Amino acid sequence: MAVQPLDVSRKCYKCEHVNPDQAFCGVCGSPLALEDFIKVKVDSRLADAVRDRDVLETESSIKVFEKALGWMKLLFLGATVALAIVGVAVGYQAWDFSKGTEKAKQSVTDAAKKSSDDISKSLDAAKSDIKTASDNAIKQSQSMQAQAVQSKAEISKNTASFQSALDASRHQLQSASDLQPEIQKLQKKLAQTNMEVENQKQILSNSQDFVRSIFSTHRADIFFGLPQHQGAPQGRYVIIPPVTGNGNTVVLLLLSATPIPNTLQLQYHVFAQQPNTFMIIAHNLLMFFWGETPVNLENKQISASYFADLGDKETIQSLSEHDGRWFADDQPLPKFGQPDPDWKGNKWMPQPQPTAKP
Repeated sequence: MAVQPLDVSRKCYKCEHVNPDQAFCGVCGSPLALEDFIKVKVDSRLADAVRDRDVLETESSIKVFEKALGWMKLLFLGATVALAIVGVAVGYQAWDFSKGTEKAKQSVTDAAKKSSDDISKSLDAAKSDIKTASDNAIKQSQSMQAQAVQSKAEISKNTASFQSALDASRHQLQSASDLQPEIQKLQKKLAQTNMEVENQKQILSNSQDFVRSIFSTHRADIFFGLPQHQGAPQGRYVIIPPVTGNGNTVVLLLLSATPIPNTLQLQYHVFAQQPNTFMIIAHNLLMFFWGETPVNLENKQISASYFADLGDKETIQSLSEHDGRWFADDQPLPKFGQPDPDWKGNKWMPQPQPTAKP
């Protein structure tokens, strides 16, 4: 299983539009890199905070100015009314100039004093309102500045935490990608092991079937020598006496199947024979060296016990004699126990090459 490459597309943090690998969003123009996007957001928020503070101060100043202007208008109106009253009084009492003059002076003095007091009170009130508005604007500005600083610190902290988590995720993803081939190998090996275990379970599920499968290939071929050395069954048992009357008797036994190496056991009558007294010379053809006279084989049983190699299909079918030479099927056999310069070997038993003299 091949490791999939990382997706290079980028999702806009503002409008969530999925863009290819580029620096800015193709829809809203926002930066696609997380650090640039956070910087733009922080700068925008700080600019909004400063702009709100300037607007608040401007509005507060305008309100104070408008309120002071209102008080000035009222004072000017009061002075105008007072002067009008004075004029009316002067006109009305023109016939009594001296008395009217004194009275008018007193009235003007009182009106001027009253107007001065009102103007002073209005100015004090206006100053107090201006100071209060200015203090409130300063407090709000300081509060907004503190909030902006705190927001910037929180955003920076969150950005650092997010960046750390992102780096950790990338590291874990890279580690997982590096381990992917090993994981695939382990999975493949585990699947193979599980398959082998299942096969073993299937073989060992039934102990009787297991024993039967092991011992079903066992063979026990029995040969019985008759008088005059006539083998039984015909063509599977041959006795070749020694030529000079001395030496070992050669016995050829054609087994029903080819034995698995090192599983063959040979027994004469009730006596087990030594392994160096017999050998397989071709497929299922057994040669046995009998150390006694051939007469002792008559009416005696020879049994061969072995596990058969069922995969060997080229077994020999019969033994026969032609012109003083024994044949295994159509292949000539050597004349055992005597020189045989005419024998050229066969397809199972190649003739050994003579060793070159030094």
